[in-house]
Amino acid sequence: SGPGAEGGSEGTQGGSTDAASSGVPTAETGNPGTFVGLSFETLEAEGDWGMITDARFIPGTDELFVLEKSGRVGHLRLEGDRFVLLGSFELDGAYSVLDCGLISLALDPDFAANGFLYVGMCVSEQHSEIRRYTLEGSNYASAPATETLILAVGDPAAPKPWHNVGSIGFEPDGTMWALFGDKKVDANGQDATNPLSALVRLIPNREPGGEGYTVPQGNAFASEDEGHPLVYATGLRSPWKGIRDSAGRFWFGDVGANTMEEVNVITEVGQNFGWSQAEGRCALGCSELTDPLLQWPHAGVSTYAAEDPDVVPTNARVAYVALEVEPHGSDPYAGALDGHVLFGDYCQGWVRGAQLDGAGTLVADTHLGHLFVPSAWIRGRDGYIYAMTFGKCETPSIDEDDPPKSAFVRAVPVFE
Repeated sequence: SGPGAEGGSEGTQGGSTDAASSGVPTAETGNPGTFVGLSFETLEAEGDWGMITDARFIPGTDELFVLEKSGRVGHLRLEGDRFVLLGSFELDGAYSVLDCGLISLALDPDFAANGFLYVGMCVSEQHSEIRRYTLEGSNYASAPATETLILAVGDPAAPKPWHNVGSIGFEPDGTMWALFGDKKVDANGQDATNPLSALVRLIPNREPGGEGYTVPQGNAFASEDEGHPLVYATGLRSPWKGIRDSAGRFWFGDVGANTMEEVNVITEVGQNFGWSQAEGRCALGCSELTDPLLQWPHAGVSTYAAEDPDVVPTNARVAYVALEVEPHGSDPYAGALDGHVLFGDYCQGWVRGAQLDGAGTLVADTHLGHLFVPSAWIRGRDGYIYAMTFGKCETPSIDEDDPPKSAFVRAVPVFE
């Protein structure tokens, strides 16, 4: 995983159930009309940002952290229509080549008390790590030296720095989850004895200076003879971006190899999403495999692309899952997006919202707007969705000494 497409053959389409969303009146807005989608307005941000890969608001505040692929962590505050830079620090050891570098960010559930930040990153062409850093107030200079190693994974046979650690996050009880790709080694897809090609769950060491993890209850394998103790679900190829929703389901975009991009939903422990036995919906020998919720092909003009008049003409395709929109006390979207999970194609630029009912059935799959190369999605205390862009679709064409610029944008509702 990582923000870039591998090049010429990665895809877009939709087998969609179209469901229009209607505006719902709120105390603040009255009846704004019918919600018809999102526009994205660019905001000012201090700090000269490029190749942003992830971001997180500090809960209950207007402050956030952003990651740059090359190794910088920024601390900013949202003030009206601009992001003010509070400080930053550089992390050592980020292997920033092609789709590698600093990739994913999570804040400890007790961040306000302990200042723990967790970063998913590449440390070489073959290996990725989840590391913890401690930020004490505004003492940015001291943060890099607080590094502790939580988890290291990799494959010495990895031929390129692709399909790495993806999104990381926390369950309410403090269990960490993380997405890992196959490191461009197809055989890892159906090998449950290592954490690659898997969603893993672990309890990170929270002792001061403490490294490593413990294994939580509820993972897929009772013994190491059956599979790696951290593995929860298998058969993932390149799950760059994913989320855990309010119902406890894990959603992830899986970037395809030859035929299909996928959005998958993990609903129970032990599910196998097919790679490298199947890509897209399985056609043969499928009894043990879980099909994607949504898929779109690489070739031609997909249904999804056809519904976006601003789609970027490119052969590259990169599926992502952005965030779940939960009910919010101050909701500029007037409830129209409640329960929707935003997803899209990073390279073509279309953004959509999907919704499942209580039984897990798809009840909405709706075009929402257009945003080219979004790499981080977060929701502010003000109820608005914010996104940061990476700057370019395909990483092989990037000059890391002159990186493409990132934009900070706000998702503004459009009512008619």
